[in-house]
Amino acid sequence: MTHLSSINEQIESDPNDEFCSTQEDSYRNLRLQSFVDRYGIEEEQISSIDRAKRYVRKKYSSLTIECCLNAFLNKIPLIRCLYEYNIRKNLFGDIMAGITIAIMHIPQGMAYGTLTTLPPVHGLYISFFPVILYMIFGTSPHLSIGTFAVISLMTAQAIDSVSLQPMNLIMSNESISNATDSLIIDTKVNIATTLALLVGLIQILLSFLRLGFLTVYLTEPFISGFTTGAAFHVFTSQIPSVFGLKSPRGVHGPFKLLRIYIKIFRSLFSNINWISTTVAFISIIVLYIAKYFNDRYKSKIRIILPSELLLIIVGTTISHFTQFHSTYGVSVVGEIKRGLPPPSLPSFNNANQLIVPAITIAAVSLSISISMAKTLSRKHSYKVSSNQELLAYGMANGISSFFQCYPSAGSLSRSVVQEGSGGKTVLVNGFSSLLLGSVLIALTPLFRSLPMACLAAIIIILWTMTFVSVVLFDVDIGLYVGICTSFIINTVRTQKPRFFILGQVDNTGIYKSTTYFPSVQQYSNIKILRFDESLYACNAPFFKRKFYDLIGIQLTQQPIISSGKNKNNNNNQKKLMYTYVILECSPFNYIDTVGVKLLIHIFNDLKKRGITLYLSECRYEVRHTLDSMKFYEKTEFHIIYVTTHDAVMSAVKALNDGSI
Repeated sequence: MTHLSSINEQIESDPNDEFCSTQEDSYRNLRLQSFVDRYGIEEEQISSIDRAKRYVRKKYSSLTIECCLNAFLNKIPLIRCLYEYNIRKNLFGDIMAGITIAIMHIPQGMAYGTLTTLPPVHGLYISFFPVILYMIFGTSPHLSIGTFAVISLMTAQAIDSVSLQPMNLIMSNESISNATDSLIIDTKVNIATTLALLVGLIQILLSFLRLGFLTVYLTEPFISGFTTGAAFHVFTSQIPSVFGLKSPRGVHGPFKLLRIYIKIFRSLFSNINWISTTVAFISIIVLYIAKYFNDRYKSKIRIILPSELLLIIVGTTISHFTQFHSTYGVSVVGEIKRGLPPPSLPSFNNANQLIVPAITIAAVSLSISISMAKTLSRKHSYKVSSNQELLAYGMANGISSFFQCYPSAGSLSRSVVQEGSGGKTVLVNGFSSLLLGSVLIALTPLFRSLPMACLAAIIIILWTMTFVSVVLFDVDIGLYVGICTSFIINTVRTQKPRFFILGQVDNTGIYKSTTYFPSVQQYSNIKILRFDESLYACNAPFFKRKFYDLIGIQLTQQPIISSGKNKNNNNNQKKLMYTYVILECSPFNYIDTVGVKLLIHIFNDLKKRGITLYLSECRYEVRHTLDSMKFYEKTEFHIIYVTTHDAVMSAVKALNDGSI
């Protein structure tokens, strides 16, 4: 203190400003050092090996047979669903939703099956086998797994990249006359099943490596831009079927769409089939009218008109009795195999050529599916695990590949209907598969006269509402550019920042981390937290998990097999709950819409638990975003304080006299 006093005297008496500035800086540094010496703690220096040993001991010290068994059971969410199933509350809604989704699966499966250049029945296989497997391993009761247009189109590109040159050689060599359509189809099916197996293995590997967190970099704007851009490729692929033309082949790379349209226009006027064109346009008009009435009266009538299925039934009937194919040359579906395919091991002859397409499809399918699952989970307040979803998608694709299936993914249109039709649990997928399996076993031959123009009309209707993102480039190029850009912008550094518990330094208004300043004071019913990074989409899952962990609330589900010790832990958790939680937001340079929605969700969740959330030291940019997102209307107006000390004093006063 004598040295500090002498410095002060020198500062006051010395007229030299430069000297004063130097002495002031020295004084500040000395004050900071004395503050750290008095209240701080020196971090222990340990080697990397000792740090790893400490982590292993902490992680596995409480490992028991019960924990291992519960961990295994948690990998099969269907067991928990059956264990907790409420028949009176959920059964009717699940059955009705299952029937509704099965009705959608039939036309969409056949339509999207044609996108892959495979027979339409393979689209029905996708609507059956992966759905059952997702019911066993999946966590979202509203996500509808099966055919998806973008994945079907990417599968077609992968098939063409492998089989295009050999097939061209066979078809162009006139001396080889035994090259039949069945040989070409078998080759394509082998390629598609190998692709599905590789996609499944990649997704399972990501799950076991616990790399589900990587999906946070595939943000909603990126997914929306990619899928809407890819929709133009889907739309373009159906133009030849509408006009009864042969689809252009061998067109890849940048400006693919422009080159395809040039080829289509060159053959349009000489090869157009007017009957096929008429069927397609009538189908489009009928579907638009049906969609209009479904949207207008969906609030009054819970049952949605299955316009696509009705179109298939009517189109097949008319085509059969008027002999569209033999009389007018209209392309039809043709013979469809009855029953379920026997299991067979996919061929690995072309595996090396399919690695890159498999990685691309795996990334697209999991990002689209997980983004939809998480959107629905936020709406209905249940938890979706990214790693478990990865396992579910991997099992669905990997095992289904043994039954002539190509890669599958979640569908937005079916998921919205599954949610709106009353589905409550993953058993919706089981009821849907029962109905679809009956169709595969008994009714598939009836669809052989279905005009391809009807299927093209269904796809065009489903993908009319689109937005230009990767129109000028091929689908896979657009994906790579999007992923690289998204990954660069959302750096790894901000995903898991430090999250501290703060305490008061003596009786001052200064609050420091209890980790580095263990002598700070903490209030018994007040928890003060600080998140050392801006809050946005990429670190929002980590923020939520760590936030609840620091205030003593466990978001994990109750174990299926529990003991008395677990019950005691639950009771201890209730005792640790605080009355007030204060989040210091001074490190927040900005907050995005996902972060605001998360704070709103946390505030309302804590309110239900009898806990009040305060925010403190919010910057102007953060307050502006909160205001634009109507944060105060969805929470309470007086929960943001200028300083952390103000928030603490307000909470103390409320605890003392029961009013704020």
